[in-house]
Amino acid sequence: MRKRSYMKLFAVCGVILFFAVALMLGRSSAAVPQGNPASEWARSKHANRETAIAEATVERRGTTAAHCGRCHSEQGFLAWLPQLLAGDPGLIKKPDGSAADVEYLSRLGLTVDRVQPITCRTCHGEDFEPRIRDNTPILPAGFDAWAVGEGALCMTCHNTRNGRIQWDTADPGRYTAPHESAQADVIMGKNSFFLNDTVDRASAHALFTSDSCVTCHLVLGKNGHTFEPSETVCANCHGPSMTIQFVQKPIEALLDQVKAAIERRILAVRDRIGVVRKWDPATDQYTDNFPLDGRQIAKVAEILSVHGQIAFRFTLADGQEVYARAGEIWDKPDGQRVFATSDPIIRACWNYLLIEHDGSLGVHNPSFARDVLTATLNALR
Repeated sequence: MRKRSYMKLFAVCGVILFFAVALMLGRSSAAVPQGNPASEWARSKHANRETAIAEATVERRGTTAAHCGRCHSEQGFLAWLPQLLAGDPGLIKKPDGSAADVEYLSRLGLTVDRVQPITCRTCHGEDFEPRIRDNTPILPAGFDAWAVGEGALCMTCHNTRNGRIQWDTADPGRYTAPHESAQADVIMGKNSFFLNDTVDRASAHALFTSDSCVTCHLVLGKNGHTFEPSETVCANCHGPSMTIQFVQKPIEALLDQVKAAIERRILAVRDRIGVVRKWDPATDQYTDNFPLDGRQIAKVAEILSVHGQIAFRFTLADGQEVYARAGEIWDKPDGQRVFATSDPIIRACWNYLLIEHDGSLGVHNPSFARDVLTATLNALR
């Protein structure tokens, strides 16, 4: 009898020891203790009031503060949220459903002296729970995301914000660029040209990590509410040998190849370029009918977004640089556009910027990023 009692005691102790070790290992390899959320937030991009002033005030944006103010200010987001949850992801509207004017936006606080950046109150309710969780409503990018935990709140603003695109269209009919926060589109596998995005291409990082964005950028991170993931965050799930470079290196190579393919297409027709609407990044001003001899374009130094439109930075033979949006490049004054919206270059630039603006170089959704870029290369051949 005594022997059996000892055996039971050893068994119980063994079980307790097993769970104690498992708990310690879980704590050491999973959630990293967080510091002071307020001080962490203060170091984050969410706390940047200068961005809020530049993007979300009537003095800087006029009525288009109803667009940018949704996600670049506390007041704008809180005014927009009930509208979004009711099924309208469009620009901020007045309570009667009419377009917001400067007077209404000013009353909301979208002015230089009152606007607030993305504060705690923006994301958290009075109970400090996320204002959106699990499922998103239809987003400005034209899709919704289900069962993504607390990351649903992040996806509400971190999307391309320019409506749903038709993947196989021959002419998108616009020169629109994806917004610079394209993370939700990429992690959910949406809004690409040349690649069928109506099938399920969502990443396991969105679907099977409990809280999607929040899991890696907050829970498993080391920088808390800065939302900057650690360099070793992948190792938490994929083992100590796994690094982000394993994913990023091939995606970066494909991005370079896509850019080179676009550049070759542009240089092949540079002789047609005679005039552009030049943009100055230093002053944020435009020069209409700026004469540009396309034969002097030595390279396409950059593909970028200027005021929401696809644009190029040209380097000329003499070293001068000229910025111009794709839809504002003509053969002559009052002439024809060199690049029509149906030109594959425009769809290719969208795809390039989609993966570039995601910012993870494929980590969010490696298969989707690779498939988008390879489909783009095939379309440009």
